[in-house]
Amino acid sequence: MKDYPSVSVIILNYNGQSYLENCISSALRTKYSNFEIILVDNASTDSSLKMVEEAFGKDSRLRIIRNTENSGFSEGNNIGMGYSKGTYVVFLNNDTVVEPDWLTFLVDAMEKDHSIGLAQSLLLAMDGEKIQLAGWLFSNYLLTQYPIALNKAKNLKMPSIFEVSYVSGASMIIRRDLVNKIGLFESHIPFFYDDTLLSLKTWLAGKRVVTVTKSKVRHKWGASKAWIAPFTAFNYYKAKTCLIFSTYFDLSDLMKAVTVSFLSFSLDSTSRIVQNNLPVFLANMRALIWLVCDFRYIWYNRLSIWSRALIPSKVLLSKFQRIGLPSALYLVPTEIGNMCYQREGRKFENKLFNK
Repeated sequence: MKDYPSVSVIILNYNGQSYLENCISSALRTKYSNFEIILVDNASTDSSLKMVEEAFGKDSRLRIIRNTENSGFSEGNNIGMGYSKGTYVVFLNNDTVVEPDWLTFLVDAMEKDHSIGLAQSLLLAMDGEKIQLAGWLFSNYLLTQYPIALNKAKNLKMPSIFEVSYVSGASMIIRRDLVNKIGLFESHIPFFYDDTLLSLKTWLAGKRVVTVTKSKVRHKWGASKAWIAPFTAFNYYKAKTCLIFSTYFDLSDLMKAVTVSFLSFSLDSTSRIVQNNLPVFLANMRALIWLVCDFRYIWYNRLSIWSRALIPSKVLLSKFQRIGLPSALYLVPTEIGNMCYQREGRKFENKLFNK
């Protein structure tokens, strides 16, 4: 690239002392001449900020934003966006380690192909030996997600760029002017409605959502979140409900998706009772109550998203739902459903990897 467009790398942190230093250190070693790092701290109670200030505080490319409370992933990154200046904005998890040329490959892909609206890096395991994730595929009704190339060898032959249903928020890039048109994250849903929502809105804007495989980032999956089962269940079902209402514009499609989702939710809640897992069952019930109480928000959020759509509903579904299964398979014993689901996911991978 003759010119290096400015890039703002936003890193959100909450009690990331054990891995944040490696993340910041690797990001500052990035071989790209025009970038800034905005570290947004969500009111950490550990010594992670002190460590960063002592180790990197004199680097002019780093700016630290201190939130007075933990505002969640969505709002925390929204705050970072407000302080950013770059033509491109990258969202990078604090439990990552980037390769020196990771950013060059991301920006180069975006500069060469303006049909791309949102792109993720190829995520590797922390030891760098296996692929952790090359993007996600949604099944019909958004009930399941398939992780592309999970645990595949790092030297797997892959296209340099390919489309996915949605990208991983661990390392993703978007143009500022696109964010100005479609908006960023929804602060009302603090977790799990971020990379999915941004991907959805990018598709609706008529832009592609892709993985750039030459951009490599090592990622310690799950380290940057409090993966407590009730917390996860409650926020996951909130996010999934919003996503379903945001995705299905035609009312007949929406009713089918809601019906299948509710049946799946009911089966999951029943299994929690059988397993005597009361905390997760109660979290599920809290999510259901939230759905009823906040339905007006869910509906208006749906209308707001579709008011800016540049593609019809059928085109969106062809981009977002990339694994098709009969509805009944979601309601049969887990082993059978998972077997069929994995088979369909592998078919997509084999076609993608030309096997």
